[in-house]
Amino acid sequence: MLDLLKNPFVGVHELRRSLTELLASIKAQGHDLVVTQNGKPVAVLMDVERYLEMQEAMREFSDPEYLASLFEARAEIEAGKGVPLEEVYHKTVA
Repeated sequence: MLDLLKNPFVGVHELRRSLTELLASIKAQGHDLVVTQNGKPVAVLMDVERYLEMQEAMREFSDPEYLASLFEARAEIEAGKGVPLEEVYHKTVA
């Protein structure tokens, strides 16, 4: 919820009046727009590319095997067993 509060808010009446400009702002500034009705958040408008990225992330995170491997990799990194970036980069360039 806290991240939601970092985004600009717009009421439904302002949204109706300024939809074209607000959509351009979402695309140009890369932020989401929280739509309010009677002062309460009711919807979020976001760039379609960001929406698709979020949908893909949700699909990946819903895969138990993917999530398990992600947690395992994170634990390895926290335990100091990760491969330094320089070594990874060196292997890809060579």
